[in-house]
Amino acid sequence: MSLEKRIRLAERRDLQRLNEIYNWAVLNTVATFDLEERSSEQSEQWFVSHQNPFYPLYVVETAGNVSGWGSLSPFHPRAAYRLTGEFSIYLSPEYQGEGIGSFLLQHLCQCAEALGYHSLIGLITATNSASLGLAQKHGFLRVGHYHEVGQKFGKWLDVIAVQRTILEN
Repeated sequence: MSLEKRIRLAERRDLQRLNEIYNWAVLNTVATFDLEERSSEQSEQWFVSHQNPFYPLYVVETAGNVSGWGSLSPFHPRAAYRLTGEFSIYLSPEYQGEGIGSFLLQHLCQCAEALGYHSLIGLITATNSASLGLAQKHGFLRVGHYHEVGQKFGKWLDVIAVQRTILEN
């Protein structure tokens, strides 16, 4: 059964739900290396940072419910990196495995192209085979492997860097 999905820009009214999704990942997964839940104040600052049209924040609504979010963020603060972005995707646990991540990553890549990005980067925990497979499905190549760069749940974790060229120059 295919659920009806739509993507739209995130609005302030979505903030509590976005924070719930992210904080679930903080407490239950290694998808983020945050160790403590994001406060409502931190969430507000993060939301404001994505009000720049070059770094959009999107939500996916599935059957009328916010089921996940995705964003484009600066890869690095130095000016020469300005046309390289970093993507992030987080899904509510009850909607994982439904194709929503793929739907959202495809949209983020199209958005990056429309904005004139040269490339997108993703940093994915090496044990997150679902996210690594998603990135590969959408044309991202493994370009780096950082060994034991984060510690969470009592384990050292590796991070895989993936990259996709969006626009050739």
